[in-house]
Amino acid sequence: MTEPEQFPTYYPHVAAFVEGYLVQIYQRQVTDTTDAVWCPEWWKHTEAVIRMEALWRAWEHFRRNPRTGLSIWFLDHADRHMTKLFDPNGPFKYCGVRKGHQELLSPLILTQPPKGMFHDIEGTGTAYKSVVEFVENYLSLLYQRQVSDTTDSVWCPSWWEHTEAVARLDATWRAWERYRQVPETGLSEWFNEHSDPHMAVLLDPRGPFRYCSVRQGHKSLLGPLPTKIAAPEMFADLDDRERYVIDRDVPQPQAGSD
Repeated sequence: MTEPEQFPTYYPHVAAFVEGYLVQIYQRQVTDTTDAVWCPEWWKHTEAVIRMEALWRAWEHFRRNPRTGLSIWFLDHADRHMTKLFDPNGPFKYCGVRKGHQELLSPLILTQPPKGMFHDIEGTGTAYKSVVEFVENYLSLLYQRQVSDTTDSVWCPSWWEHTEAVARLDATWRAWERYRQVPETGLSEWFNEHSDPHMAVLLDPRGPFRYCSVRQGHKSLLGPLPTKIAAPEMFADLDDRERYVIDRDVPQPQAGSD
């Protein structure tokens, strides 16, 4: 991958961007409301820092496009990240403008998978050697949610017991390794197009962790969707091309005809 062309940034760092631009643009009622929350000490939240950093870098990239850049930044990046940050069940859940920062959320609880269940990937240039390392050292620190006494979000400490969770988190990790190499917009796109949608499914009380909890641990009460065997003749083999050939009895347009 070629190195991106370097341009001078308008803001020297993410804090200057948040203070000088973002909080001026997104003026919301966050004092006496449950619709939107905000933490004045946003920099104490790992998720907020990473999202804001991604927003700033994306803004510095799109500001160089005077026609559609700012619109793309708003719709594809800023609005989506700010929705997550304003969410009363998001990273600022217990914080407020009046009471300030509250240190009540913690990283997602994890249990160790059996030894040998996952194999490290050596020599591939990845920041993390396996999905387990990625979940333990990055994702669980990023998505700090109230999952102990709530019906809004659920989490299974033994996420590796769930086939869907393993597949989704492995895909999230591999996407992160790819997008981290795009410093301008990569992390923002990874959040919006990959991580947030996958985590929304996993944290959903109706999702794969439905019967699990941080307190009670993993509950193996879900199984594969029930199916019945289809009749063999219902589906053609890939090499059964006759089923996909146009009916020869149907008149075909002649060459040169309108």
